[in-house]
Amino acid sequence: MLLGIGGMLLYMTASDLVVSFKPSISFEDMLDGKEVKSGSHVKGNVVYVFDSFASESTYTRYKDGSRSGSRKSGNYYLIPAGEEKFLALKSRQADVEALDQLIDETMNYMTTGEEPSTEFFMEGHVEKLEGKPLDYYKEYLIEGGFTEEEVEAMGEPLVVEFISFTAVRVMFVIGLLLVALSVFLFMRRYWIETRGSGLKRAEDLPG
Repeated sequence: MLLGIGGMLLYMTASDLVVSFKPSISFEDMLDGKEVKSGSHVKGNVVYVFDSFASESTYTRYKDGSRSGSRKSGNYYLIPAGEEKFLALKSRQADVEALDQLIDETMNYMTTGEEPSTEFFMEGHVEKLEGKPLDYYKEYLIEGGFTEEEVEAMGEPLVVEFISFTAVRVMFVIGLLLVALSVFLFMRRYWIETRGSGLKRAEDLPG
């Protein structure tokens, strides 16, 4: 059981652990044309945010087939990443208010030139945008005036997602400890079964 839990933790955190040690790319770097790809490490203040194009909700499905009420868990936003290039940004629900404020300030900047004052810091990784959010992402861009060919020319759709790399490292270490403990217990049991515990048997004790 320890080996299974430890192995699962290692499997779940190994890729993000590698990402955490990569040099980070800021949102300012992306605006200047710095390329990001799946597996990139992103860290810094989000500069500009356009409108959200999708939202995410979570719920619990019970054994009888029924489900609990949906609870919002975040939004997908469109952010600029260079000239005629965009990325998706997946927020937590706790960050929605700040990002919505940044949207208003971004729209104001486009008309007045006044830089946004809201500071929103985010650290995370870049992944491929897939599923329904990808469909909504393309629909949003096309409705915004881009053609399907122009959307395809922007390259592989990517999303920046928040992640706590501190938590990733802690969980990875826990996974290593569980695997090491399981190996130790296995070797100890094997040693006892093949060579005995080293303790005297009751019939060997005096009296």
